[in-house]
This record gives sequence, C-alpha cells and structure tokens, in this order.
Amino acid sequence: MQRDLITHNRVARLAADLSPAAFVCFATFDAESNEVTVASISSTSTPLFSQVNTSARRSHSGWVPTVTVSADANPVLETIFHSKRKTSSKISEFINGVIPTSLINSTFARFNENWCLGIPLIVEGEAYAALFFAGEFRFTKSQEEQCQSFVDKCVASVTSLLDERRLTEKIEELTEQRRQIQMNDPLGLTQRRDATSKTPRSFGDIRLSLETQTATRGERELNLTRREIDLLDTFLQSPGTALSRIQIISRVWVERNGISSNVLNVTVKNLREKLESAGEPRVIHSLRAYGYVLKA
Repeated sequence: MQRDLITHNRVARLAADLSPAAFVCFATFDAESNEVTVASISSTSTPLFSQVNTSARRSHSGWVPTVTVSADANPVLETIFHSKRKTSSKISEFINGVIPTSLINSTFARFNENWCLGIPLIVEGEAYAALFFAGEFRFTKSQEEQCQSFVDKCVASVTSLLDERRLTEKIEELTEQRRQIQMNDPLGLTQRRDATSKTPRSFGDIRLSLETQTATRGERELNLTRREIDLLDTFLQSPGTALSRIQIISRVWVERNGISSNVLNVTVKNLREKLESAGEPRVIHSLRAYGYVLKA
C-alpha cells in the first residue's frame, strides 16, 4: 500500500511538472466496487495549493484531499471510467458530488470556472485509473496532446508492471509444483538426473559435462557459476526451441520463489559474456517480449 502511494505521488508530481496544468490529480478506479479514489494531488504552485488545503481543513473539519467516491458521482466521472473517454469541462463539473458543497461554494469557488481535462488510463481494455489536468483556461489541442502523451507513457509502465507481476506469480506457481514433485518422488527425479548427467551435452563447439560441472567452447574452458551451468544446461537440452522466461526460470531456479525476469536477464548476460569472450559468435538469442533461444 505504501509503495502504491509513493508511486501515485510520483506520477502526479511528474504530470504537474511535464504538462501545462497548474494542478494534477491522480485517481485510481476499482471496477468491482465502482469506486474512484483520489490517490494524489500535485501542483506546480505549491504555496497556493497549501493555502487551499489549509483553508479547506479550517472551513470543513476533518476534510482531507484523499477521498473515495462512486464512479457515478457525476456525469464527468461516468464518461471517464465507464465510457472510457477523455473529457474536458469546468472544474465545478468534475468536483460536483466529490467534495462537500460547502467547500465548492467557499474554498474552491475561485477555481470553479477553471478548466480540467480528465484522461483515463486504459490498461488491457479497462479503465485502471485517470489523470486530471487542471488549468486556468481550457487547454489547446496541442496541450491536450501533451497531456495524452504523458498518460500513454503511464499506461505502458503500468502494463509492464502487470506483466512482471503475472510472471512472478506464474513462476511461484511452477516452483511450488516442482517442489511438490520433489517431495512426492525424490528418488525418481534423482534417477533421471543421474542418467542424463553422465552424458555430456553439446551444441556446435560448446560442451557441458554435468558430471564434472565443467564447460568448454572449442579449446577454451569456461569458468561458469553453478547457476550459469544450470542455465546453459537448460538451453542445451532444447537447441533451436524458443523458451519462455517462465520455462527457463522454473527450471533453473527450482528451489527459489520470487525470481524476477531481471535476475534471468543478468544471468543470461553473464553467460553470454563468457561464451563470447574470445570473439565467438552469439548462440543465445533474445526473443522480444518472450524469452530466449539457443541457435547458431
């Protein structure tokens, strides 16, 4: 939760700094409960924003700028979170039903005629959150495009984080499955491992002996770590076959949970450097957004 809050604050601050808006609000959306939560508000005019907050608390005891309301609170929110469309209108239309009327008519009265642009963050076809850009005047087309560009970058980042989270969850699932197999049939696994370890694996000029835990390329001996040997063994078992990140991690890091794709990337990088240190051609190739393949 704390990590999410830090991220929301950072997004709002960046949006305020990089957009033409005077105020930026970041709000998350929970489709299941149909609730919109104002997660963070940032401003390029910090003193003015502080004055507004102080005045609001004085005139309405207990009020804080972080609130949760229904996505049906007003037509503007419905358009953004249900119709998934950006919309531009006066701030008074955005905050109607979101904050107390007494505040709208007092503290926020000075902003009611200002304009606000709300843009949803559409992730995998659903409204994940929204950024609200507020300014004294209605944004020009160029300024709206600038705001949209920032939102698009946010969507790309959120999608990447979700993919990473799913990958981690899948790895943990596969790791647990392998652990259960080891518990239920440890002798069978040991017998299969012993049977294959006596036969060296090879691909081109690369040789790997699991029995002695040594590897060579041509006449050159490779000084590999245990993890790099396991990784090379995984590739040598399936030459020419595209291996997903999940497949590789579940085979190489059987005994560990929470291994990220970044750990795999670093291990592959180190293995490549040792395989190619004498100028040999690359044999471990990256497959964009999927994994790796061993091929000439």
